[in-house]
Amino acid sequence: MKNGKRTFILTEIVLGLLVATLAFFMLYNKNEQKAERIAVVIPDIEESQWSAFKYGLKMASQEYGVNTVLISKANINMSEDEIEVVQQEIDKGADAIIVKMVGGSKEYSKLKKIQKKVPIMLAGESPDNNVEKKSAIPVTEPDQYDMGVALAGKLLENNNGNLRGKKIGIYTESSCSGADSKREKGVRDSGAKILWSVSRDEGIKKKVILQSQRKVDIVLALDDTSLVEAGEAAKQNNLSGAIVYGIGNSTEAVYYLDTRWAESLIVSDEF
Repeated sequence: MKNGKRTFILTEIVLGLLVATLAFFMLYNKNEQKAERIAVVIPDIEESQWSAFKYGLKMASQEYGVNTVLISKANINMSEDEIEVVQQEIDKGADAIIVKMVGGSKEYSKLKKIQKKVPIMLAGESPDNNVEKKSAIPVTEPDQYDMGVALAGKLLENNNGNLRGKKIGIYTESSCSGADSKREKGVRDSGAKILWSVSRDEGIKKKVILQSQRKVDIVLALDDTSLVEAGEAAKQNNLSGAIVYGIGNSTEAVYYLDTRWAESLIVSDEF
């Protein structure tokens, strides 16, 4: 009887261990099979300005064991489509979204609603141009205001601290860009007197180009796209001798600096 009881107890122990081992392997295999999926929606992800960003994503994915999927929207210009792409990736099973917005406050509000269900991180900038206000959606970005201040500081440094009589124009990529707005505020708060401020998107709507603006001594291009365009305009002698200063981080931006078509370049680290 004692032997029977001992055998029964041993059997229960062995069965318990087998169940625990099976549960462990089931959990292990489940975790192995389903790594968390993060969808990265960047309009121009193939451009060189995102090289460091993509390398940083690759390194982080390896370190944390997640699966990052890059979705390029290079051929989609409508901001509503970006929200649709985000929703499609969530429907496909994305556990989180990293996105660079191309829209304004309307699209931002839609993302805030989506964020209640799936974590969202903005990349590069927030559409909110309020320097003091914290973005409702987490954002990974440099200090945009300080970059504007640094650009103005370089301008003052190269002009012996005196910009009296200098006519300055500001060129940006988008009128909806919170980053460009904060950078411009940094420039203006530094005391620079601005003759005009135009954005590329508004110019396209009005069929107005950078070269058609009033003549200035200095053009401040506040983002990579604007800097590349202004650098090329200077190279083609279409800026009436204006000197280009700017903010950018692509190989093209560095090219215009190296060839002296841009006088100074403030670079953000996108890693």
